[in-house]
Amino acid sequence: MRHTGTTGKHITRFAVTSLLLSPLLLVGCTSTPKKAVNVPTNVKSPVEQPVTQEEITPEHKLVEAKKAWLETRNKERRDTLLLEAAELYIANQKPLLAQQVLYEVKQDGVSTANQSAYALLMAKVYVNSPDASPQTLLTMLETVPDQSQFGVEKAHLQTQLFIREGNYGAAANSLLKTDLTDEQKVEQVWTWVTSMSLSSLDDVSSQYPNLSPFISLRKLTQEYRSNPEQLAANLRNFKRVYAGHSLGKAFPKNVDSATQLSRPSIDSIAVLLPLSGRLGATGNTIKNGIMAAYYQSIEDNQSERNLPQLSFVDTTDKDAEGIISAIGEAKFVIGPLLKDNVERIVPALPTGVNVLALNRFDNFQQAMGELDRSIELLAQQDSSGNAEAGSLSEQKSAIPPLSAEQGLSEKTSVAQPIAANFFGLAPEDEAKQLAELIFNKGFRAPIVIAEQSSLYMRMDDTFKAHWETLNKAEGKRRTNITSVTFNDSNSLREGITSALDVAQSNERINQIEYMTNDEVYNMPRSRRDIDAIIAFASPQDTELLNPIIEASLNPLDGQPIPVYASSRSMDYDSGKNQWRDLKNIHFIDMPWLMPQHKWQGLAQTVDQAFAAQSTMQKRLFAFGYDAYELLPQLGILNTLQYLNHDGLTGSLSLNENGEVERQQPRAIIRNEKVEILTE
Repeated sequence: MRHTGTTGKHITRFAVTSLLLSPLLLVGCTSTPKKAVNVPTNVKSPVEQPVTQEEITPEHKLVEAKKAWLETRNKERRDTLLLEAAELYIANQKPLLAQQVLYEVKQDGVSTANQSAYALLMAKVYVNSPDASPQTLLTMLETVPDQSQFGVEKAHLQTQLFIREGNYGAAANSLLKTDLTDEQKVEQVWTWVTSMSLSSLDDVSSQYPNLSPFISLRKLTQEYRSNPEQLAANLRNFKRVYAGHSLGKAFPKNVDSATQLSRPSIDSIAVLLPLSGRLGATGNTIKNGIMAAYYQSIEDNQSERNLPQLSFVDTTDKDAEGIISAIGEAKFVIGPLLKDNVERIVPALPTGVNVLALNRFDNFQQAMGELDRSIELLAQQDSSGNAEAGSLSEQKSAIPPLSAEQGLSEKTSVAQPIAANFFGLAPEDEAKQLAELIFNKGFRAPIVIAEQSSLYMRMDDTFKAHWETLNKAEGKRRTNITSVTFNDSNSLREGITSALDVAQSNERINQIEYMTNDEVYNMPRSRRDIDAIIAFASPQDTELLNPIIEASLNPLDGQPIPVYASSRSMDYDSGKNQWRDLKNIHFIDMPWLMPQHKWQGLAQTVDQAFAAQSTMQKRLFAFGYDAYELLPQLGILNTLQYLNHDGLTGSLSLNENGEVERQQPRAIIRNEKVEILTE
């Protein structure tokens, strides 16, 4: 039998269980004592020899509880000792024994005096248990007064439980009541507050007033993100107002970095696009968007003064050396557009250039390695002739994305390498957004339907990979995805009916009819475990897909299964009939293509200037417009990565790799028209 050591004094697990389950520990205050279970004779009881405080074990507490009950019949004293035993079991990483002790205390009724300690220990022992309801434990903790001796520990437990629920506003509010340092509190609360959507901040502030200073700071940085000088002035005033608050004592480091930024001085911009040849129409549509943003800047500023000079470089049939030569002395570059050109040109750009590439590297780490090698060659060339050239390690520390210290300025030195950011209309981004959207809505068993083409299979692969990541984060090993691929209308119909189990249902009906020689009056039943359908298909195939799904679903099975699609399934040129065929489909797309967007004046001007733009041309136009508007904001967006630019293509922010991440609004087709969803 395995024994637990207690510095020379041992007690068997059987003895511990016996002590715990002893009727003497379970009877009420008026009960008569019964014979106790004997401790084996080869084990000395901890009670027989006094021990120092350092040697106290859960078993000692159990024995003391038994002795206290035998001698005094004091239930409160007995239960206090039992709760102390449970706490020691928790400290010793033995939660099952702690749970057993707490269960026995509960069975005999928890006294008022011990309610707080009991609730705290229950929360502590089950806080990380996947089978325990966070809400149940939170309800128990509400009985513990904040000002009691247990207040700080209660706040820690509430924080953990709210995190499990995904309620980060409540978690932040509880964290502020803990005994963490001001630096620790501010760092974590600021992380949570900056992860919340802007639209939710007012509700969070109203519900948790203690978070109001953090939310005010978040709004302040959002409001003045395009004017670094005004932002710095307002931040100085904010610090004075909240000098006695945790925020005043431990200001967020990234916000402090933002105060070092200055308004970029942009004299000229080189735009690298294919303006002739096979991709000439694409490049020129993006150019139109850039020019529209440029002229909008003139209108907003009431002057052409201080606006940069634009020069457009046709990248068609030019090698990297020719393109770089055409850039000239420009320190700001938009483009190139093609991925091959991005991979060839960006690492070879001169030092001090700020580039917003209109595509991404396939392998970011490999590309950064190329930039490292370019910087190393540069350092070797200049080490002998330029005393101000920084060390190689200093140069590498400043490689993309653009840092706060660089601040999007034309002040350059050999030690300042390329500052690169990457903006693309990547279909993979939409697949990720769809995965997060339906996962956050609680769906867990989707059918994913993908057309067998390079574009849609890439989206299919990205969705499944991100879906697996989301499930793993929730502790689930299985992703529960049913996959359907197709290459024509027949395989599409067969794939959907098979995935929904309609074909098997029909076979069972036919088999019963054959066996009984009677007609079976029944309808094929679709699977009831499927909760969502995601389509990665062309607009034409999506129009075919929706009626097939509707025909395959049994209306008697309950609620209809929602169907989700990306912008790649939407074509606004096909006329009203397409909306009839796409009824009830949920999708995401650019704000610029949604009804009643906020750029109506611009839209009218564009319609007059570029009549009858196709859906793709509208997207490319919006892409160019946003690229121009993003360029002067890259410094602040890289420094405060929770900020976003509300653009024609979506809500735009930058990740740690300097890549623009795009969130698009959601819509649904109802009554043969597009309707924006806000919930």
